[in-house]
Amino acid sequence: MKHAPDILLTVPILERMRAVEGWLDDDEADLLIAGTARALADLPAVGNVVEIGSYFGRSTCVLGSVVKTVSPEARLYAIDPHEGILTGPDGPLMRVDPTLDAFRQTIAEAGLGGTVVPIVRRSRDVRWDRPIAFLYIDGLHDTAGIRDDFTHFEPWLARGAYVAFHDYGRQLPSVKAFVDELVSLKVLAWVALAGSLALLRHERALDGDRGADRPDSGDELADPVALLRIAELSAFAGGR
Repeated sequence: MKHAPDILLTVPILERMRAVEGWLDDDEADLLIAGTARALADLPAVGNVVEIGSYFGRSTCVLGSVVKTVSPEARLYAIDPHEGILTGPDGPLMRVDPTLDAFRQTIAEAGLGGTVVPIVRRSRDVRWDRPIAFLYIDGLHDTAGIRDDFTHFEPWLARGAYVAFHDYGRQLPSVKAFVDELVSLKVLAWVALAGSLALLRHERALDGDRGADRPDSGDELADPVALLRIAELSAFAGGR
């Protein structure tokens, strides 16, 4: 099932993404493309996309390319201390060489220097004062880290903003537990899930229907309501 809004848009983005080290898969990138495009279209006056956890810039290429294509006046703020500390595939922290130089090279080669604004700090140390249309969280996946990433920026989520979490449902139970908690508290409402990329909509400040909880069984991609939401995202992004 493709979530991509337009093959002419997604093919070069995916090709560029595959050349960068990281763990974002094609189907996850498709959903990230559609969700980011929808957020920018729904909230054109906001124009701020925030990424927490950039590593070498694999997801930054995806997000930045959408921003540059859909809303050239918008900016992607890529937050990462680039200290070489990351969550390993099975949960424990790993240490690699600092990644800032490689990240900057990725952004330069992708032609995103005017779109991506690197912020070389830990998320909780960032002083923020502007509304956010789309928030992507893929930093350290320990319980305290992921909670800090969201709660530090949640007050700035615009009405109806979209939020995406990577590594939902993999070997990292902290991500799934935190997202499920936010859904149960009606802070976020499910939109779609692709691989381990969870796309949700911020609902805390909205009136009326706050959305349904995630189905207890089955793949969201096989659920008719989820398919309808994905189709809506794709069609809207394609129209842009």
